[in-house]
Amino acid sequence: MRVFCCIFIATAFFCILSPIWAQEPRVLRVAIDQDYPPFFYIDENGEFAGASVDFWKLWEKKTGIPVELLPLPWEKAHEAMKAHEAEVIDTIFWTPEREGYLDFAGPLFPVTSSVYFRRGLSVSSLFDLTPHVVGAKSRDALVDYASSQNPAIHFRLFLNYSEIVLAAKRGEIGCFLMDDPPAHYYLVKYGLLGEFSRLPLPILNHLHLATWKGNAEVLSLLKEGLAKFSKEEIDALLKPYMIATRTYPPWLWKVILVLAFGAAMFVGILFAFNRLLKWRVVQATEELLLKTKALEEAEQKVLKTVEVAASLPLFSLSETEFLSAMLDLALELIPKARAGGAFLVDQDGEGTIVAIRGHSKDLIGFTFKKEDLIVAHEPKVFRGFLDPGRKFSSPERFKTLTELCLPIAETLLIPLLWKESLFGFLGLDILKGERVHFGGQDLYLVERLSRICLAFHALREYAQKEEGLLRGLLFTLSQALEYYDGYTQAHSEASAEYALEIAKLLGLERDRARTVHWAALVHDVGKIFIPQSILRKPERLTPEEYALVQLHPIKGEELLLKVKDLEPVARIVRHHHERLDGMGYPDGLKGEDIPLESRIVAVVDAFEAMTSDRPYRKAMSVEEALEELKRCSGGQFDPQVVRIMVTLVEEKALHT
Repeated sequence: MRVFCCIFIATAFFCILSPIWAQEPRVLRVAIDQDYPPFFYIDENGEFAGASVDFWKLWEKKTGIPVELLPLPWEKAHEAMKAHEAEVIDTIFWTPEREGYLDFAGPLFPVTSSVYFRRGLSVSSLFDLTPHVVGAKSRDALVDYASSQNPAIHFRLFLNYSEIVLAAKRGEIGCFLMDDPPAHYYLVKYGLLGEFSRLPLPILNHLHLATWKGNAEVLSLLKEGLAKFSKEEIDALLKPYMIATRTYPPWLWKVILVLAFGAAMFVGILFAFNRLLKWRVVQATEELLLKTKALEEAEQKVLKTVEVAASLPLFSLSETEFLSAMLDLALELIPKARAGGAFLVDQDGEGTIVAIRGHSKDLIGFTFKKEDLIVAHEPKVFRGFLDPGRKFSSPERFKTLTELCLPIAETLLIPLLWKESLFGFLGLDILKGERVHFGGQDLYLVERLSRICLAFHALREYAQKEEGLLRGLLFTLSQALEYYDGYTQAHSEASAEYALEIAKLLGLERDRARTVHWAALVHDVGKIFIPQSILRKPERLTPEEYALVQLHPIKGEELLLKVKDLEPVARIVRHHHERLDGMGYPDGLKGEDIPLESRIVAVVDAFEAMTSDRPYRKAMSVEEALEELKRCSGGQFDPQVVRIMVTLVEEKALHT
């Protein structure tokens, strides 16, 4: 009987507990932003990766509670929480609006955020974003923050961060709001890190865990689980991924090396053109050893100034374009200046505004008489620049000036002197109402900035002299050919003008377009080596005579290679008789193997030859020559160059 009772009790106990044993372990469903590196992303193998993924793996070890990650677009993640399709949402900032439907646990990881904007734009606060379309992710807390500071911001919302940076790469947006870790990740990934500046936002957020409002069980579970993590463990989860986001692609180091070499060359030229700079640099270096942390930061800005200036295409920029770039750099170095302008001073001492920031764009072109200019020989701070009592040559023009300018409290003038003569200056303005002033550190920075501008002016003057010498030499060669073969000079000059126009319409940069112009001017200079009896022969040439004529591109190249800096011109001259079908001479090049510049010269050379009288035939009409170019397009000539040439000739005919 006792045995029977024991069996009965054991059976009853098993029946009560078996449902509990059979119950599956609890699985926590976690919604997470599918595009939030380095916290969560899909790696190259299609696996979940990131600091948050590692956190949940560690969570499972510490709590024994398994987790199912649900990667979703950020907007869908919020919808899943509202529909109770997930129990937890990860990588989320706390906001008052979100607290209306979520209960928060944490915080976990600290995250900073910034405004990212394309270099060249003037952005020093959220108010400067008003004229721009600003990219942001849908449901991002940064949108609410920025709108609270500046309700006039016009946002373009995207589903994920990757689409924002790709839109910036395509030029669809110039500014966007983003947390710094994913922004750094995607700017490096898409090769845009050097093209964008950032304005840090004065907020520090933390990523939290949250569950839907009133889910006390899961909220308690989250808090108990987080209590098992130390701060050191949380920090260790993020650390390797922050290092990974700073791993630059291999090609970037080559770019940095090229920039460093360019910067070194630039500094060398500065030494060559301004010996006084040497002892100034030594003096500045000695001072740096004694200065405080603030002065060290100022020196970093000076190095950035040199790097930016060294990266500019100095010889293809006009003086106006360079001063505009220097104005942008000065405003970035001294952000307390919210406005400013760049001025060029002519030989009569009159100054003209060539670039303006902050104030009305209508000021561009405004001219100051010599007596109206405030002249200084070193950077200096002025107050009362637009005071009503200031003397001005024309009260009406001074009234126009004050109406187009924002109210100014202080102006920092940066004179630009060359050979003791003022050729321009930059002006930086602190607006009225700002509780800041220009100080010694600002004067230190702009003094060095003025030296960069001075060196640029010297380099341009040198480059213009060098270019003048080369141009004179090429015209001399062209004239020598005219003495030898009278037909060739007018032919070469006309070809050179057409070649320059075609190069510009094809979008070639200034130096390449100029080289094409020069090559077209002297493309037949090799004919000096061909006997005049052959050049002026009215009958058909014999094979031997034609073989001599075919040598003139090679002879032209040989002659031009004797002159330093004319190697690009010589290369174009050698190949100006090549054909797209490979039937040309001297090397039988085909298609894209023929330099574009040579293809341009080939078309203008053929047109001018067909429309000019030759010893062996009369000139064709313009219409006949154009039809011949079209007929040979694709076989002998580049079709794109032919189309542009036809358009130029037809437009010229309409205006004559």
